[in-house]
Amino acid sequence: MRRLYYSFAIGFLFAISLGACSGVPTAANEVKILPEDCSVPPGGQVALTLDGVVPPNALINWATSDGSLVTTSPGLNAEFTAPVTPGKITITVSIISTAPAAPTPVTRQCIVGTAAGPNTDPPLAAAQLPVAASITPPIIISEVMSNPCGDVASRHWNEYVELYNYGNQAVDVNGWWLYTPGDSGTPDELVAWSTRQPNDRLQDDVITDTTVIPARGFAVVLSPSYTLGGTENHMPYHFAPNSIILTAAASDSLGDDTYNIIGNGPGRAPVVLYIGTDTVVHKVVSTYGTPKLSQYVHEIAVDPNEMPLDLHACSSAERIDPRGPDTLSNWHEVRGGSPGDAPYH
Repeated sequence: MRRLYYSFAIGFLFAISLGACSGVPTAANEVKILPEDCSVPPGGQVALTLDGVVPPNALINWATSDGSLVTTSPGLNAEFTAPVTPGKITITVSIISTAPAAPTPVTRQCIVGTAAGPNTDPPLAAAQLPVAASITPPIIISEVMSNPCGDVASRHWNEYVELYNYGNQAVDVNGWWLYTPGDSGTPDELVAWSTRQPNDRLQDDVITDTTVIPARGFAVVLSPSYTLGGTENHMPYHFAPNSIILTAAASDSLGDDTYNIIGNGPGRAPVVLYIGTDTVVHKVVSTYGTPKLSQYVHEIAVDPNEMPLDLHACSSAERIDPRGPDTLSNWHEVRGGSPGDAPYH
């Protein structure tokens, strides 16, 4: 990389169009944008930096034709968040000095997902997904049945966590983890329902043999003991057609091994969806209940100032805006739950 430095004698305006970041600058002394390959998955992020001669005290402005940009002073670096729609994006960088000079344009292209159109690529497997801190797959926790019917001993039958893919490309969540802080909490690794419960049939129009969530599709993570619940406190759900049904790979319930996911009173707890291992968080994908996050699973904790919703019995919390933050104002109560369905467009 060329050494960035300031020179009072140079001033210019650069209009830089950025795409696959693989083009060659038009002049050897011009500024270019790194990395050379900045292909981004829909909804993903990439760190950009200017490489070349930049005048001192220059005003550096970044702009994008879609998605968003966040810059850090003095403007040599920017973080680009891609839109959820695949395609080619143009980013313009203007470097304006007090000593004007002729502009020197540099044109490049940045590919978001596939430029050929949505749903033409194979699903992103968990092992293929970028897990760097700047990359977030387009999967959210969209609903949590955190106050099911029944007492503490029986409500684990009725628990579920709903996931929603707001992107334009299918995503494979096999091997991702759900975690609820608790005294006896262990993370739950996600697998297809038929992998864990091959003999337990659910309704005919759901999909139980895959962990791939299609674009704009839902998955419901059920308790492994869902079909074993007694009739008194059991909540046999009607899942929206084509819902992907997942479950935990090992434990017999979701969340804390003793109290599960409890949504009311002092025992209520948040939920974290992450990529990593049973002890280390490589990437937090989504949360419910604004937990205190950490790189280490056992250090994730409840934030007493930002607790999950107080829910009536037999009720779930549903995210209102799928792209909105995990704040109390972005969740509302759904009596009886709505697994596999939400009013998203």
